[in-house]
Amino acid sequence: MVKKYLKLFISLVIILAITIAYLLSDFTVMYKNEEFVDLTHKTKEAQKENLKAFTKIYEKINTKMKEQKCPCDRATDYIGPYRHGYSLTKLFYKLKIQREFTQTDCFKYLLLNTDFKNFYGDSTYKTFGVKEASEFYFNKKINKLNEKEVLTLIAMLQNPSLYDPIRNKKVVQSRVLLLEHMLHTQDKN
Repeated sequence: MVKKYLKLFISLVIILAITIAYLLSDFTVMYKNEEFVDLTHKTKEAQKENLKAFTKIYEKINTKMKEQKCPCDRATDYIGPYRHGYSLTKLFYKLKIQREFTQTDCFKYLLLNTDFKNFYGDSTYKTFGVKEASEFYFNKKINKLNEKEVLTLIAMLQNPSLYDPIRNKKVVQSRVLLLEHMLHTQDKN
C-alpha cells in the first residue's frame, strides 16, 4: 500500500517536473505573446547599453536595501494580463525572463523603458527612458550626470510622479540622501 502511494507520488512529481520544463521551454505558445517578445527583444537591446554608472550604484544600494520586487519581476509587469494583479501566466513569464536575463539586464531594461512622466499644469509630457529623462530634468547626457542626478533617476524608477525633482523637491532630496547614505556606508559584516 505504501509502495503504491510512493509510486503515485513519484509519478506525479515527474509529471509536474516535465510540465514545468515544457512551460519554461521555447516551444510554449504563450512566449509568442507580442508583449513578451517585445520585452525580451528590448532586454537584449538593453544588454548592449553602457549604463555602468547606474548599474554600479544600483547594485551597491540593492545589496543593502532589498526591494519588494526584483527588476525582472517589475519588467514582467509590462506584460498582460492586466486585469489581475498576479496570475500563473505572469509567474511563468517572470521565471522565463529570470532564466534568460540577469537582474542587471532587467534593471537596464527598466532604465530604458520606464515612462518618467512629467506633470506641468494640465499637461503631461511622456519621457521614455533614462536618456530622455536626463535631458529633460538635468539638460545633460547620461554620461555627464553626477552621482546625485543618477540617484535621482534611480529613485524615480520606483515612482516617477512621487520622485519628480521639479514638483516634489523635498521628497526627492530626502530619498536621494537616503540612497547616498546607503551607497557610502560600509557593511559591518
